[in-house]
Amino acid sequence: MLKNPHLNFYFKAFRFYIFIFTAMLALVSPTLSAAPAVFTKGELVIPEGAVISGKSNAYYSDIILAMDQQGRLVISRANKNSLVSVETVEVLIMESFPLQVSLSVSGFLSVPCVALLSPAVSYTDNQFTVVLAESTLGPAETCIAVTEPFQSTIALDVANLSAGTYTVNVNGIETEFILEMDNSPLN
Repeated sequence: MLKNPHLNFYFKAFRFYIFIFTAMLALVSPTLSAAPAVFTKGELVIPEGAVISGKSNAYYSDIILAMDQQGRLVISRANKNSLVSVETVEVLIMESFPLQVSLSVSGFLSVPCVALLSPAVSYTDNQFTVVLAESTLGPAETCIAVTEPFQSTIALDVANLSAGTYTVNVNGIETEFILEMDNSPLN
């Protein structure tokens, strides 16, 4: 382990957050396999991540956090991915208990040669925010300049939510759904 106790704390905290991020990706789409974050030679490499901050959300890939002279991890590199164009968001509530909620999202990729990346999902104050981005073309790749339609299903974690109205925002397209009753398993 690292000799500096502050670095130990930061390293353990980042390992915990990376574990949570990877677990959340697995819950959102069990068919996708997220590559693990790797800490080696003073750098933490995170394959994908999102910044969700109200109105200006962003998605990044190949994120590298490097240790500065004070031993803190700071962003040294990240590639920003383009967000996809979302046309429709439909909320699907499964008739089960506890309730299960998913989104059916359709829209367009910028070109047919890119892929839809894993969704980043955040929940705060009765609002789910979903950031959907597409992969990038390599520097030597070219692609026909036409949009490509996509359709994706995204599960929302609604376990233990109270009855009420919830907002969903997917790349700026908003919709609502109502939970008629508390979504907690009976004790």
